[in-house]
Amino acid sequence: MTNKHHDIEQQEWLSGVAVLLIKEQGLEYLDVLRSLLDRYGFNILCDLPLQEDQQQAFSLHIKSDQQPLINNRVGSSSLPVHFLVVHDVYPVREITSASDTIEQVDNVRLLTVKKKLIDKANQERSKQAQSNLVDLTCNAGQALQYLKNVVPHQFDKIRQTVQHYNAAFRTPYPVLADLSKQVCRAKVELIDFHGTEAICKTFRPGRERYLEREVRARELGASLPEVSRLLEVGSHYLVFERYANRMDRILSPRAPFSLHGLLPIWTIERVRAVILHYRRLGYECIDLNPQDLIYDPCQGLKIIDFEFLQPGPNEIETLKGNYAWYDVPSRFTGDLPLSAQQSSYGERWFPYTGLPRSLCLNELPRPVLAIVRSVALVPLALGGLRRVGWQHIQRFVRH
Repeated sequence: MTNKHHDIEQQEWLSGVAVLLIKEQGLEYLDVLRSLLDRYGFNILCDLPLQEDQQQAFSLHIKSDQQPLINNRVGSSSLPVHFLVVHDVYPVREITSASDTIEQVDNVRLLTVKKKLIDKANQERSKQAQSNLVDLTCNAGQALQYLKNVVPHQFDKIRQTVQHYNAAFRTPYPVLADLSKQVCRAKVELIDFHGTEAICKTFRPGRERYLEREVRARELGASLPEVSRLLEVGSHYLVFERYANRMDRILSPRAPFSLHGLLPIWTIERVRAVILHYRRLGYECIDLNPQDLIYDPCQGLKIIDFEFLQPGPNEIETLKGNYAWYDVPSRFTGDLPLSAQQSSYGERWFPYTGLPRSLCLNELPRPVLAIVRSVALVPLALGGLRRVGWQHIQRFVRH
């Protein structure tokens, strides 16, 4: 085994560490990049401009590197002028295929950030004017080289910070199953909680505000039977009571070609009550969606996610304009989910309610709502048919 390979194996803490080299044309998008990194769960460990001599040294190093940086080959090959070191406590590893090579990428989440940055920068440019704004290291070995060559005086501090973050992200109880999805803010796991199965949500370092919102939601919603119950609050984790989810058994009726049925009208009434409860207290249930609802045959309807519960403009006595069913106003300065650009109601709620939003704002007789829903099955069926047809077309093209 070579010394280089041995050195990398001794640096296990580098898992999730990457270096980003920003080109001059990307400087105006630095704040956009920092925001994207935050929303996708990264912590920035080092953020500094490069001096001219460093830029030239980078150019020589990049050209001599046997394993090139990740570059989508768009536009300019100008020198890097800014240097970022980032860390992800939950990297997503995957093999990606380039046009002529197959390379190991330590964290494909970085590729997502880069694509969104370039899409943002190039959305109003012609194809000829498009440019590459940032290069990325693709593995721990490359990141190690850049740390030692560019910021040797910060190397120990960066290592200690990463080790601290990794320790803070460890699950405090034995893990039975990983139930996580994107993990941009927290991982979700089934755990053994003192001999009982429970759900543990462990938050990324620097995302403690999401934990605090979950706790605040339980305090404000203590009188609501739909609010899931906390068993333990830690400095970086929460333990929730585990519920048996049988929502699929109560979703009815179901339109032909649809992936699921409709929520029972009584569940819609309870969601209304929950949203209105928090609005009256001056809070908005941002990002509340049908996937946050579960049904336990013994304990009834439960809402399991309040990470984006945040103060609204004031205490409001109406559902009109609520941030769960309407687009969040542009003046809002708080945290928004990655799905914020999706329609709050039409795309997320209507396929589960079968009701126009206007009919969900006020109490109406259930027979009236049932009639309206029977009519809504038609557009839902047509939408499902289009989806199935498109899937067949894609399958045909691939083969």
